[in-house]
Amino acid sequence: MEKYALVVDSTVYLSEEEIKKYDIRKVSLNIIDGEETFKESEVDNDFVYDRLGKGHVLTTSQPSPGEFLSTYEELLELGYEKVFVVCLSDQISGTYQSATLAQNMLENPNFVYVFNSGLAAFGNEMIALRIIDMINAKKDFDKIIEKINKLISSTNLIFTLESLTSLLRSGRLSRTKAAIGTVLRIKPLIQMVEGKLDLYKSARTHKKVIQEIVEAMKETTKGVSSICVRILGHNSTEQATALRNELERVFKNIKISYTENLGPIFNLHLGKKGYGLSWCSE
Repeated sequence: MEKYALVVDSTVYLSEEEIKKYDIRKVSLNIIDGEETFKESEVDNDFVYDRLGKGHVLTTSQPSPGEFLSTYEELLELGYEKVFVVCLSDQISGTYQSATLAQNMLENPNFVYVFNSGLAAFGNEMIALRIIDMINAKKDFDKIIEKINKLISSTNLIFTLESLTSLLRSGRLSRTKAAIGTVLRIKPLIQMVEGKLDLYKSARTHKKVIQEIVEAMKETTKGVSSICVRILGHNSTEQATALRNELERVFKNIKISYTENLGPIFNLHLGKKGYGLSWCSE
C-alpha cells in the first residue's frame, strides 16, 4: 500500500487536533498591511480585528509556488509516494495556481494531485475530511481522485452574514449586490457558483434562511443515497444549531460535521458573524 499525504492551504480551518492526528501539511496564505506581510498561520483573528479597528487597510495574497514546492519535496524525502492538495477556488485566489506551478516543477509531477474544488474554507474542510476517510480506508490513489472529483461535482456551498461590508471591501462581491443587501437590512444568502461568490437570495429572518437552505438541498440531492454536510457556526452557534436540527429532521441519509473555526483571512473577508454549510452527495 502506497503512503499518501494531504496538503491544504491555511484557509482550510481544520482543528489543530485534526491537523496533528492526520499529519496534514499546511501552506500559508499572507495578510498584507502596508509594507508588512504576515503569514495567516502566524496570526489570529484578534490581529485582524485590531488592525481593522485602527483603520488599517488589509489585503491578502496567495503562497508562492516555492512554498508548495518545499512542502512537496519534504514529503518526498519522508517517503510519501503520493500527495493530495486541497486549496481555495482558482476563481477567488491564486493559491491553486501556485500549487499547480509547484507540482510542475517536480521531476515527477504525478507525485502530486491538486484538486480544483471551486470551494473555500468549510467547503474545502469537508473535501479534506473525505480524502482522509478514503486514505484511512486504504483506497487506491486513482480511486480517491475519481471519487473526490465526483463529490466535488455535486458540491454546494451557501452561507449568510451579519453584514456584507467585509465582502464589499475585499472585492469578493459586487458593489451593487452588497449595497442591496445592506440597504434592505436583509439576511443575504450567498453561494459559490463555479468557484465565485454570488448573492442569489435574501431572507428577512433566520428561520427563512434555514428554509431556503433546506429547499436548495432538496433540489440538489434528489435520488441520492447519502449526503455529507459541513456546517459552520461563526459566532452564530444558536442559528447553526437550529440549521443542524432541521437538516437532521428533514434528511434521513445525512452525515454532518460541525465547526466554529474561521481563521484570519476569512474573518477579514466575511466579518465577525455568520453561518452556513457545504454539502455533497453520493
